[in-house]
Amino acid sequence: MAYLAGLNGRCFLSICAFFGHRDTPMSNLIENHLIEVVRGLILYHQVNEFWLCEQGTFDNLTRIVMKELKKEFEYINLCLFPAYYPNNFKLDWMYENDYDLLYPEEVAKAPPQVAILRRNEYIAKNADYIVCYVERQSGGAYKAVEKARKYGKKIINLAEYI
Repeated sequence: MAYLAGLNGRCFLSICAFFGHRDTPMSNLIENHLIEVVRGLILYHQVNEFWLCEQGTFDNLTRIVMKELKKEFEYINLCLFPAYYPNNFKLDWMYENDYDLLYPEEVAKAPPQVAILRRNEYIAKNADYIVCYVERQSGGAYKAVEKARKYGKKIINLAEYI
């Protein structure tokens, strides 16, 4: 389990992050399984921090699901983890929607052409659990999950159950 000095002085027991193909299908089956898996992580594995990305349909699905689960588990923390520093409009949107911003220095210093790779590397190194939807052995989501696997992270691939 990771122990990080969290945002606003909070401490986190375990961290979960999400990776998925940009073109993951939006389906009730995937959504329901995602809800079940995340609820189990919260209840049985003390996960209370969730890192959310913002590029593709799987990222959109995770934000929808986590926003709903935050109503049930008010103590969980949701962090939006962009690859590029957000503009003022995006910052306002994040705070209005109860997301904290996670933008570590090593990601911030990355040149734009490798920003997503650096962000994914940071996540693979520092999250305890990776919930993903990876169907093919190519693309950024696949590479990120493989990095997390090399770091010994617990991987839950929803595509294997659906």
